[in-house]
Amino acid sequence: MPAECVLVTGAGGFIGGRAVEVLHQLGLEVRAGVKRWSSGARIGRLPIEIVQCDLADPLQVDAACDGVTAIVHSAVNLQPVADAELQMRNLLDAAARHSVRRFVHLSTMEVYGEPSGDVDESHGFDAAGGHSHYARLKIRLEQICGEYIDRGLPIVILRPTIVYGPFSEAWTVEVAQRLLSGSWPLPEQAADGTCNLLYVDDLMAAVLLALRTHGAVGETFNVNGGERLTWNEYFHAVGSALGVERWNRPSEMTARAGAWLTLPMRKSAKFLLQRYQRQVMALYQRSGLAKQIMRKTERFLRQVPTPAEFRRCSRTAFYVTNKAARVLGYQPRFSTARGVALSVAWLKHEGYA
Repeated sequence: MPAECVLVTGAGGFIGGRAVEVLHQLGLEVRAGVKRWSSGARIGRLPIEIVQCDLADPLQVDAACDGVTAIVHSAVNLQPVADAELQMRNLLDAAARHSVRRFVHLSTMEVYGEPSGDVDESHGFDAAGGHSHYARLKIRLEQICGEYIDRGLPIVILRPTIVYGPFSEAWTVEVAQRLLSGSWPLPEQAADGTCNLLYVDDLMAAVLLALRTHGAVGETFNVNGGERLTWNEYFHAVGSALGVERWNRPSEMTARAGAWLTLPMRKSAKFLLQRYQRQVMALYQRSGLAKQIMRKTERFLRQVPTPAEFRRCSRTAFYVTNKAARVLGYQPRFSTARGVALSVAWLKHEGYA
């Protein structure tokens, strides 16, 4: 086993996949942990070790951690909080047993809830955990990290903002698909909030600094881009790069009505995927009719904003990175113009545009 070996959990995802690529390109030994082998297609082209690492399986987790010196935990947990907590403890316990020298946990700005103005790390957790299951879950995972920090595990917590770039489904692909459809579900006046846009390679720079900076242990850092732009400015930047200068936007009353009317459908779909994911995916694979219905439903729901989307796009908070600059030496390098250009080049290469 080499002197340094970094385990990346969630290596089949957007952020985990990019972490694997960057760490490998920098010459580090990388072990890529994936829940399912099928999710390793992107990283499979690299001469790295790919291991199955279902965080719910303590034996798989222990084997994945054997011999590694650092862990970048980027796996996304959307299951019930109790299940996510158990998985987090499985990973942290294995990290402690194998005496890892650094554990970087990727959290989210959502733990702050819905503040306004400049927000630094001293801002407490939102009392209700924000307005989403995801925010409540991430708060709990940070609290568990705090327990293990007190036990001496060298953990660094990063709170990234809106991460976009190649392979980003939510903030690159879906934005482009909405724009290319010729319509946008949010009215202009509903998207004047602060976007807090972070290009994925700026996040990777923060991850590398968190792995290497001695003074980072036990600390939490906001990770954001350097520009204060609105959501409307981001949408227009992507549209311009795609050659879509104008698109239809609904009235605020129409958009808000659609958001609330489709809420029961979204909740039902989320419940089914959380509780019966295997059965739903088996039906999707076996039945052409079911596949067609699911795809049409997904496309329809993507064109209708959610109440949470209205709240997100109207927030005026900006997550400052003074602490990351001071302790880690972090400075965002990618302007919006450069990040959008790289993202749209990838979209065109992949046939989205």
